[in-house]
Parts: sequence; structure tokens; C-alpha cells
Amino acid sequence: ASALSSAPFVFGPAPNSNPQSSMVSLVGATCTVAPVRGVRGSRVSQTRNTVTRAASAHTDGDTTVPASPAVTRRAALSAVTASVASIALASPAFAGIFDGLSLPDAVAGDVKAKRVINLPKLEVDPISAEEGYPLTNGGDKGKAQQQYLKFIEPIINDAIDLPFGEYMRLALHDAGSFNVVGKKNGANGSIRFELGRPENAGVKEAFASIEKIKAKIDKVVTQPISYADCIAIVPHFAARLAFKKDYFEEMGPDDPNFEFLFVGTNPYLGAKIRVGRRDASEADPEGLIPGDGATSEELTTWFKRMGLGPNQLCMFAPFLYKDDSQKGLDLASQDGVNRAVLDQYASQRKLGKRAPGPAVTIIKNFKVMTDNCIPGGNPYVGGDRNPPYVEYARIRGGGEIPRVTTFGAYPGSADLGSSKFAQKVRGDR
Repeated sequence: ASALSSAPFVFGPAPNSNPQSSMVSLVGATCTVAPVRGVRGSRVSQTRNTVTRAASAHTDGDTTVPASPAVTRRAALSAVTASVASIALASPAFAGIFDGLSLPDAVAGDVKAKRVINLPKLEVDPISAEEGYPLTNGGDKGKAQQQYLKFIEPIINDAIDLPFGEYMRLALHDAGSFNVVGKKNGANGSIRFELGRPENAGVKEAFASIEKIKAKIDKVVTQPISYADCIAIVPHFAARLAFKKDYFEEMGPDDPNFEFLFVGTNPYLGAKIRVGRRDASEADPEGLIPGDGATSEELTTWFKRMGLGPNQLCMFAPFLYKDDSQKGLDLASQDGVNRAVLDQYASQRKLGKRAPGPAVTIIKNFKVMTDNCIPGGNPYVGGDRNPPYVEYARIRGGGEIPRVTTFGAYPGSADLGSSKFAQKVRGDR
């Protein structure tokens, strides 16, 4: 500013210049200023700092004047940069005034340098469930539970060592004490206290396998999985492994269509697994599950008491008795309605193991039981305000909106509670 105020300005016609032009001499620097042309029909944007021409030409008296091209931000910036550089070079009085000033590249079309964003450090401060659950919604908690489920899935798949029918029988005996009237008992892990009862003799092997799977899960997570959930979800994953094996044996290992055709069994899409069942602290009442000598009528009555029907009974029929799948089918088929359902299931199997129909039927009816035959009924799983497998933290910095977030209860999952946009800005993803 001091250099500008001390520099003399001399006005006069520039050599070889247009008479309509004016000249400004600025300590040796000569700048020619073009006469101002009226801009008609132009509209200046206050927000974008650009000029938009509303008409391609206008008439100035008897002469048609073509409209000047729109002034873009890049063009204006280039012109200013060139003018400033010319003044600095032509006038010794301005030498050093622009030192330390970083000017943009004036050449149009150059690739802009990557903008460096300095974000405050991301802070994730864990808080207790009692403090966090009132500040988060059910959708966020459900998302955290799905993260937990995806984390333990490979552990379950690696540890499965029995046919899925064995795990299904165990799940049926755990949920089989459920009474739809009053929504009492059910899938609550109480089977671990009931293995000595005669009717549960055929599920001991499956429960021993569940114990091993649960131990492997609990070793790597921050919240142990409940027996009730482990018993309810392992059959689903075991069945998926069996369906996939059968499909590839028939269609070849390179066939890409399994996930598309069997989406109805997918635990995260068509057959979404729900978790959050709580463990009972004692055994359920005796006499609620029929023994090996049960009649067809007793089996039907059993399923009715649970709030289930012929579809579920016929699906479970091959798995009712250990090492004797035909016994369950024979008992179920003694009822006319059940026989019609069994015939329908048989027709689904005509296309072979490549057809998804039988697999979807098994998973769908299995989920009807595990999602509904729980203490308190269906709303219990999704309606728990403080559900298991969810952890909470206050998150701030790192481009995040300060808030309380949720994430799955396993090590290293805290970053999954942040937004994808902020993760991208920080370079986390």
C-alpha cells in the first residue's frame, strides 16, 4: 500500500494507441485500458461470481455488437494473475511487494493441485451402554448387531462339524417349550439345563458342538454371544453351507449363480438373521416337548401350542428324530393337511439340488420359529432398547458430525460407526 501511494501516476496518450484508449503510466509500467462497453441483457450472479449473458448480441445504434464470451472464474483468475505479474516485472517500485504470495497457475486447462484438507484429529470415546442407548435409535443398534453377526460368521462356518439337521433339532427342542398364549418360555438357551430329560437325549451331540462354537466366538469378541442366539443362528449357517455344497456338486464349482438363485437363504438379505435373544437362568417346565413315542396328533398339538402350523411341522419332520428321518415324515403324513404339504415339498425337489425352492422353504419356516418362539414374542428381538452386541462411543473431529454412535461388540469395529463420507475424506477407506 505504501509503494502504491508513493508511486506517481502520469496520464497521457500511449504511443501508437487508439484515440479512444487511455494510458496510465505507473512508474515505468504502461497499461492500456480499453473503453468500457455497455453490457446489455447481462445478469450478474451474486453467488457464483460469474457473468451470464442473456443474449448473444445487442444493437448499439445502427451497429450490431456481438456479445462478449462469458467470463469464467478461470479466465478472470488468469487475467488477474497475468496483470499482477506484468506490473511486478515492469515497475521497480513494486519489486518485492509480491514476495511470498502464492499465485495460481494462469494457464487454462492445467490440472488443479490436490487440495490438502487439514482435519482435526478423530476422537472416539467409548461410553457405557446405559449412557449410550438412550441417545441412539433402533436402526443404528440393528446395524451394529449385523456388524457383529458378519464378524462371527466365518468363525461359525469354520467350526460347524455336524449336518444342519442336527442343529435344527437342537433349536427346536430349545424353542419347543414356547407357549403362544402368554408368550412364555421358548428359545432362551434353557436347553443347557434340560439335557438330562429323556426327550432331549438326541440333542446332546449338537449341544456339545454349540458349546465349542460359542467358546470360539467368545474368545474374540467383547460381548459373549448368548446360548439362545448361538443355538438359533448356527443351523441357518450350517444349512447354507450344505445348500452351497450340493449346488456346486451338481452345477460345477465355477457356476456364478448360487448367491443370485439362493438369495432367499441369505442371512443378510432375503432371510435376514435377527439376534438379541437373552439366556434363561433356569430350566423351562418339564413335559412340554413330546418324546420318541409321540403320536401324529401329539406332534400337531405341540406345534399349535407354539403358534406354528403344518408348514413348519412338515419342514421339521425329517429332523425330529436322530438317525431316523423317515419316522418323522411317516408320523406327519398321517394327517391329511400335513400330507398335502409334504407332497408340495416333494414337488419342489424334482428339479434337483440346483433348485432353490427346498432350501428357501427350510430357511423360511425355520426363521418363523426362531423369530417368534421367544420369551415375550417377536417384538422382543427388535424392540429391546438396550440390545446385546452393541457398543457406544462419542465421536468428534475427523470430519464427523459430533454425536453418539454405535458399533458391533468386537475389537476394531469403532471406525464402522463413523460416516462413509468422513472415512473417505480421512483416507480410512
